[in-house]
Amino acid sequence: MEEAFEGLEGVAIIIDDILVYGANQEEHDERLQAIMERALEKGVKFNKDKCSFSASSVCYFGHVIGANGMKPDPEKLRAIEKMPRPQSREELLTLLGILNYLTKYIPDLSTRNKSL
Repeated sequence: MEEAFEGLEGVAIIIDDILVYGANQEEHDERLQAIMERALEKGVKFNKDKCSFSASSVCYFGHVIGANGMKPDPEKLRAIEKMPRPQSREELLTLLGILNYLTKYIPDLSTRNKSL
């Protein structure tokens, strides 16, 4: 799918998901129009039930992406908070793996986790 939309600005493609973004509504709409034209040209079809247009933010792969940048999905954070305290080495490793998701949001997370 990436090849179909190669060269278009303001487009992020991960697997079969397409995010279109812009600095303002006008730029977003222009980029969306370019995506739609290219899709028609390349024979790419979209599932209208899975489409969301002009959203101010989107939840994507566990992150909320919006005008103010990216932050962790509050649902993911609640799930982590509700996890029981690890009782074994395996449970601790599972928790640490999950916490790696937060690395970009918590400076020095790996240093803080060393004592665990």
